[in-house]
Amino acid sequence: MFFVRSFLAIAFAYVLATPFTFAADPIIVVSLVPGEGQLRDKFLAARKRWDAHFGDETDVVLLIDGQVGTEESMIATMRRGRAQLSMLSTPGTSAAIPELSLLMAPFLFDSFEEADFVLDNYVTAMVEDLFSEKGLHFIQWIDSGWFNVFARVPVRVPGDMKNMRMRAAGGPAARVFLQEAGADVAQLPFADMVPGLQSGLLNGGATNSPMYRTVALYELAPFITMTRHGINPGAIFANKKWFEGLPKESQDYVMLGVSPTVIMRADVRQEGVEAVEFSKSQGATIIDLTNNERQQWIDATANSHRILVEEIGGRAGEMYGLIQAGKSAFAASTAASGETDASR
Repeated sequence: MFFVRSFLAIAFAYVLATPFTFAADPIIVVSLVPGEGQLRDKFLAARKRWDAHFGDETDVVLLIDGQVGTEESMIATMRRGRAQLSMLSTPGTSAAIPELSLLMAPFLFDSFEEADFVLDNYVTAMVEDLFSEKGLHFIQWIDSGWFNVFARVPVRVPGDMKNMRMRAAGGPAARVFLQEAGADVAQLPFADMVPGLQSGLLNGGATNSPMYRTVALYELAPFITMTRHGINPGAIFANKKWFEGLPKESQDYVMLGVSPTVIMRADVRQEGVEAVEFSKSQGATIIDLTNNERQQWIDATANSHRILVEEIGGRAGEMYGLIQAGKSAFAASTAASGETDASR
């Protein structure tokens, strides 16, 4: 018995004297970010800042190459608390918050400046409530630039793509735009777009300029029509339970986002300009529209807003009213200041 007691005493003393190594608590960040470009650079920089803020007890893990699957899978992962931070496109977030699809409605905004003004001053408060209802905490907007039409043959007006098989991104807005313009719409996952173009199943689709460059669509669909018909104001957000469990200092730090919104928007939009120039250097034909041609696209899709509000349901009508109020306020402010639209 004496031997046992002596052994336990020695063992206990050894345990007290031996430093423990605890596994760091992870902060898992999920997204689907292009392999290069402004968004990836900003995420990598943000990880360093988050690591420094949270210290050795926390390990920030970036799963931003689709390791979690589709964006629909990512937002489900966020809501279950299996990831703490995310950046998703509008189609991705709308899988849980359908009203966000309305923000991609064709020709909803006339300029980047107008869109930023409306989102920041009229829509964000409602969006914060919608995120909260789904167990999520909204942090900031992102932007991927204008959506344009790309195709294997020249397209100038909606009639040029009548019955053409065109790929629509996720969510109803992309589908309704192409549908109302007269295309034969195929709503396919992103991974199926390139094989569809290669096989001839697809004749084109719609996407933003950085993605057109990243996927080298200029090789498969070398005509890009600058319709500038919609934006994709994705979001960066946190799991609500995780966020609310943070100390106030850490909450404030997380709310700084990946990068200041004004900088992120400007850099990504500049990247879009550079993507168009690069694609042109690789053989793409850039089709700029006349005022008359652009008006034909607007007229062809004139019913899309009503269709989307009815199809999305929920609080989409309320959001649409906020958007229209914001557009009116923006028009009044620019008229008073004498500013002109320089976003195009």
